[in-house]
Amino acid sequence: MIQKLLIIVLGIFTFSLQAQDKSFDLLQSNSKTHILMDRIWSSSKISEQLPTVYTAVNFAQIYTEIQRADFDQRLPNVSVLDTQKAIALAKQEIPLAVLTTAFEYIPQANYAALEKNANGQWLTTKAQPVFNTQTLNCVAPLLGTSRTNSVTFTLPDNLLFSTTERVSFIQLELEKGKLLTLGKGQKTTHVFSKAGEHLVKVRLHFSDGTQTQTTFSIVTEGQIYGKTNGFTVVPNVVNSITSTLAYQGLGETTAFTGQGEYELYLDTTNGILDKPIILVDGFDPGDTRNTAAIYNQLVYGTGQNMADDLRLLGYDVIVLNFPNYVRPNTTTTVDGGVDFIQRNAFVLIELINQINAQKVGNLQNVVIGPSMGGLISRYALRYMEMNGLNHDTRLYLSFDSPHLGANVPIGFQHLFNYMGFGPLNDLTMQALVNGMLKSPAARQMLIDHFEGHLLNNSATEFNTNAASLLPTGCPNYRDAFQNELNTMGFPTTTRNIAIANGAGNGSMNGSPNMLVMNHTFNTSSTQRAIITLRFTPAANTTNEVSRFKGQQWLLFWITFYESFANSKAPTFTDGLDTAPGGRFDMAGLSTGGVSNPLFVEFMNNLQTQYFDFIPTRSSLSITSTNNLYAPVSSNTSTPFAAYYVPASNENHVTLTQENMLFAYNEIVQTQLQNSNHSLAHIQIKNPAGDALEIYAPYAIPSMTLTLTDVSGKVIWTENQPNFIGNISIPLHVQRGMYLLTLQNETGKTVFKLIKS
Repeated sequence: MIQKLLIIVLGIFTFSLQAQDKSFDLLQSNSKTHILMDRIWSSSKISEQLPTVYTAVNFAQIYTEIQRADFDQRLPNVSVLDTQKAIALAKQEIPLAVLTTAFEYIPQANYAALEKNANGQWLTTKAQPVFNTQTLNCVAPLLGTSRTNSVTFTLPDNLLFSTTERVSFIQLELEKGKLLTLGKGQKTTHVFSKAGEHLVKVRLHFSDGTQTQTTFSIVTEGQIYGKTNGFTVVPNVVNSITSTLAYQGLGETTAFTGQGEYELYLDTTNGILDKPIILVDGFDPGDTRNTAAIYNQLVYGTGQNMADDLRLLGYDVIVLNFPNYVRPNTTTTVDGGVDFIQRNAFVLIELINQINAQKVGNLQNVVIGPSMGGLISRYALRYMEMNGLNHDTRLYLSFDSPHLGANVPIGFQHLFNYMGFGPLNDLTMQALVNGMLKSPAARQMLIDHFEGHLLNNSATEFNTNAASLLPTGCPNYRDAFQNELNTMGFPTTTRNIAIANGAGNGSMNGSPNMLVMNHTFNTSSTQRAIITLRFTPAANTTNEVSRFKGQQWLLFWITFYESFANSKAPTFTDGLDTAPGGRFDMAGLSTGGVSNPLFVEFMNNLQTQYFDFIPTRSSLSITSTNNLYAPVSSNTSTPFAAYYVPASNENHVTLTQENMLFAYNEIVQTQLQNSNHSLAHIQIKNPAGDALEIYAPYAIPSMTLTLTDVSGKVIWTENQPNFIGNISIPLHVQRGMYLLTLQNETGKTVFKLIKS
C-alpha cells in the first residue's frame, strides 16, 4: 500500500512539473486516433458535448485543443489561423476553415482500469476498453463578422485540416434549398438579404464519396461603403480615412499613419453640411461597434436618440470609428479600436480638416468623445492648437472619459492572463487579454496593470513582495502617456464640458474586499477548476484578489495547476474596484465568449455584474485629492467649465434624460446665444406634406422663399414678412425632391425638401 501511494505521489510530481501530456505518453499505443483529450486542459468541453453551431471563436479553441492533444502533432500551430485572418482582412474576404478528425477521452470511471508506473506514467491494467471515441467534423469562418451584407467566402487549401478522411469540397446552404459549391482554393460571393446573424448549413463531401452536415454562424452588419474621394465627404455611407500625420508607438520601429472610417448623418432640415457635430468612438477591442452602433450610443429614455434630436435642429452628425485594418504591403493587423491614443487622434485631426474644408457657412464644430474617445478628442484638439492648426471647434464634450486613468480589477487581470497564457491556453481568455489588457490603449490608460506585477521572466505569475502589491501601471506605457497628457493640458480655445457616469456623492460599486466569485468549474468528468475572486481591499490593507486551482481526477482530485495574486490599497484611499465611477457591465464580455462553455459558466457565477471602470475622479479630472471616494461638491476644482455628475453610479457611457438635457443645452443654447439670428437656425419640417411648416426660435427679418426642382427650374416664390415661432404655407406641388432657398438681409440658406 505504501509503495502504491509512493508511485501515485511520484506520478503527481512528474505530472505537475513536466505538464499533463507526459503522464499519458504510454497510452499512445492503446489509442486508435492518437488524439487523447485528457493530455490537455479542455475549455471547449468537447469530450462532454460537441457544439451544434460552430463560430470563429469556438472553432479556434477546439482546433488548438485537438492540435495539442495529438500525439503525432499532425496539425500546424494555431498561429496559422491568425495569419490567414490577416490576409483575409486585407482582401475583405471570409475564409472558411475545415477540421475533420476523431479523438478519444477517458471517462472518470475508466481510471480504475489504469495505474501509474514508477515514472508517473499511466498504464492499462485490464483488457477492457479505456477510451471513448468521438468524431468531429466542423466548418467555421475565421472572421465571425462581415461589415457588409455582401460576403465573399473562400476555402483556402491550407485551412483544410484533417487527421481522418479529407474533404474534397463543401456545399453552403446560404438560402433555404439553394446550395453553392465551394472547392479547394475557390471563392464565392453571396449577398444576404438582411443584416444580422445567419446560420449556414454546410455539407462536407469526403474523398471516399461519403458526406456529412454541420452548421456555422456568421454575422453581417449591412454597412455600405463609399469610394475614397479625397476630401469629398459623402453622406449615408461609410468612408475610409487615413491620417496625414504618422505616430511611432512604443516598441515600433518606425512611425505609421492611422486609419479610420466615418459616416456623415446630415441634418433633416436643409441637408447641407453646415453645423458639424463629430462623435468619436472609444475603447473597442476587436472593433465590435460599427458607425451605426456608435451613433446609437446617444440613445436615451425610451428609444430616443440625441443625435436624431440634434439633426432635427439642423445639426450634422459625423461618426468616427477606428476599425481593424492591415497595414499596406504587410500582414500586420491593427486593432484600431485599441491602438495608440495618439495615432487615433491624428486620424481625428485629418477628419476635422476634411470637415472644415467642406462645410458651408461659418458655424464652428462640436466634438463629443465618449470613453476613450474623449481622450482622443482632447489630444487632437490640443495638438492642433499647439501646432498652429485650426480646429474651428467651439465645444468639446468629454463623456465619462478616463482623464486620470481607467480600471479593470487586478484580480480579473491575473485570472484572465493565467487562464489564457498559462497551461490552460484558453483562446477566449487570450483574446480578452490581448484586446482589453495588452493593447496599446489599455496599457496607456489602466491605473493598475498586471504587467507591472509580474515576476521577472514569468508571463503569468505575480510578485508577492509587499512592495509590489500597490497599484502599478504598465511599465513604460502608463506614466509616459499620463505625463504627456498632463503636459499638454486641455484645449484652450474651446468650451470644455464633461459628463460623468460615476456618482458624485461617494456611492460605491460594491464594497472593498467583496467576494466576487467562489466557484468550482467541472470542465469534464476528470478535470475541474476552483476559482476565487475578490475586489481590492480597504485603504492600507492587503488581500488575495485571485486564485486559480486546476485539478485532475487521479483516483481522487489532485491540484496540478495553481496561481494567485495579492493586492494592497494605498494609505489615502480604498481600492479601485469599488470606487464611485462609471460601471463596467460584465455582461458585455459575454458577446465575445458566448460559445466558450467555461466562460459562460464563469459569467453565470459572478456575484456582482459591475465594477468601477472610470472613477468619477478621473472622468472629471479632479487632481485636488487622491481619494477616489471623496464626494464632488461645488468647491471641487476641475478643468471643465461645466459638468454633470449623477447621484448614483451608472453604466459607463449611459445617456440619461438628465445628462442628455445638460449636453443638449450646452450644444444648442450656447450656439444660439452666440449666433447672429441668421437664417441658418430656421427649422423646416421634412418631409413636407400639404403645407410647408417653418419654425424660427427668434425673430427673423422678412425673407424671400424660392422653391426649385432639382434641375433648377423655379416652381414658386413667396415673400414672408418678419416672424417668430411657427408658420405654415400651403404647398401644392407633386411628390419629389426640391430645393428651398431662404434669403434676406442676413444672408441665404438652402434646404433639401422632400414632398411626401
